[in-house]
Amino acid sequence: MTSTNKKGALLFAGGLLLGGLVATNHWSSVENSISLQLDDVKAELSETKVALAEAQEALAQVNVQGEAATEHAESLAQQLEEKQAEITALKATLGEKSRAYAGKAGALEKTLEEKSVAIAQLKKRVTDTDVLYAERYRLTKAVSDLNEKILKGAHKLELSQKACSEFKKGNSWNKVSENDCDNFNALKAENNAMIEQFDHLSSDLDKVKRELSAFGNVPLPDHP
Repeated sequence: MTSTNKKGALLFAGGLLLGGLVATNHWSSVENSISLQLDDVKAELSETKVALAEAQEALAQVNVQGEAATEHAESLAQQLEEKQAEITALKATLGEKSRAYAGKAGALEKTLEEKSVAIAQLKKRVTDTDVLYAERYRLTKAVSDLNEKILKGAHKLELSQKACSEFKKGNSWNKVSENDCDNFNALKAENNAMIEQFDHLSSDLDKVKRELSAFGNVPLPDHP
């Protein structure tokens, strides 16, 4: 082998060695890069699995909460139906009570009207009673005064009649006895008039007493 061929062979061998080293370094770098990427993918996959597990757990909780919410909603719906039924029953009861109260109100108004009439009648009765009491007092006093006058007049008439009789018999000639004879008829007429007036006043007094008795008062004696 010539010197030139040896150099060529050495250069070729060196090129192969250098190429092998370069290729080895290249594939080693690629392998490292792929390994790193694989590690990243594995890490992402692990994180994804964790996230998936958390999501599944959250979904399970959501499902549980959803079931609870559904049960709660169904319970609320049932309560709403019950409340609606209670409201309907309450409205019916309220309507009945309203009608009953309306009837009672009408009855109370009628009773109040009757009481008002009764009170007005009672007031009139009290007023009439006061008038009757005043009239009874007036008539009682008038009858009492007139009765006293009649008694005095009767006594005077009796004395005048006695004196006149003595005068007519001739047992008395004094002027007084003669005047008694002249005035006897006038005194008798006056006394009779008072007796007649007494009868009228007594009749009026008896009427007033009967009216007072009709008002529930205890009847008074016939004579004051």
